[in-house]
Amino acid sequence: MEDKINPKAIGGLARAASLSQEERSEIAQKAALVRWKNAEQGMPEAEREGKLKIGDVVLDCYHLKDGRRLFHKRALARALGLKSTGGNAFMKTMGRKGIGSVMPDEMREKIDNPIIFKPLGGDPAHGYEGTFIIDLCDFILDAYQKGALKPSQSFLGIQAEIILRASAKVGIIALIDEATGYIKDKKKEEYRELFKEFIKQECGEWAREFPEQFFDLIYRLYNLRRSNLKGKHPRFFGHFIRKYIYSPLVNSHGAILEMLDGKNPVVYVNGGRKYKLFQFLSDQLGLPALRAHIWQVVGIGNSVRSKESFNRAFENAFPQSGHQWELFDLEV
Repeated sequence: MEDKINPKAIGGLARAASLSQEERSEIAQKAALVRWKNAEQGMPEAEREGKLKIGDVVLDCYHLKDGRRLFHKRALARALGLKSTGGNAFMKTMGRKGIGSVMPDEMREKIDNPIIFKPLGGDPAHGYEGTFIIDLCDFILDAYQKGALKPSQSFLGIQAEIILRASAKVGIIALIDEATGYIKDKKKEEYRELFKEFIKQECGEWAREFPEQFFDLIYRLYNLRRSNLKGKHPRFFGHFIRKYIYSPLVNSHGAILEMLDGKNPVVYVNGGRKYKLFQFLSDQLGLPALRAHIWQVVGIGNSVRSKESFNRAFENAFPQSGHQWELFDLEV
């Protein structure tokens, strides 16, 4: 016995077939909004936002907490030179005859289902993966060169070529900066500006900032016996402190350490300094951060039994902490 087809379903299919690409996009957008309302708690959130300049166009971009990089939907409208730079203008343009007729289904699916996320402020926003703009412009330019666009859409092809060329130039510059270390140096300078409040101009009064539990940790990790001379520790302890305490302090990637070295340079033949580095840390920010970091390192050390385990646990807690030597490759 044949299954009976619901008349309502037949009507729905007929109506769907009669819709234009623009109308389908609008329906898909409303459906996406409904899905957002049903899953608001699980919506991805931005942790950073900024403006990316590609040629003469400035695009709103975001870095989500889950690692994805997005452009705001309205940024694509601006990038393509649309008269209206709103997100809806972009959706409507992509659904019109000409460009919409030759668009691959996979790309249409992505356009109709933008990523809904929470920016740092304001209402939830619609965005697309950062690399999508390259795929989109590549498609538009190809359609333009093949004559598949309407005359009124030819400006899209021209703008797509501009975006692709400008993006290639920006990409090459970024690769060169990365290869030559320029980006790392620039970040270091930003850290120095950011952490100036951690450093005092003059050294403060001497006080014990490193608890005995910290030194007990080092002795245990290296299987060393404590000296009977109170306060006298092996010289390599100083290297340990620079590497595990000052270099990764508040994620400064060595910037604070460089600033402290500048305030308290080596003055003795044996490599000694006149003051303790922490004597130049501010009471309001620097010293509290130092104390918290020391106890965090002590906690990591107390949870492991070997130098190798400490190495792994430390790297997990402070990834890419800017060390200039191999962990535990210290002269004992």
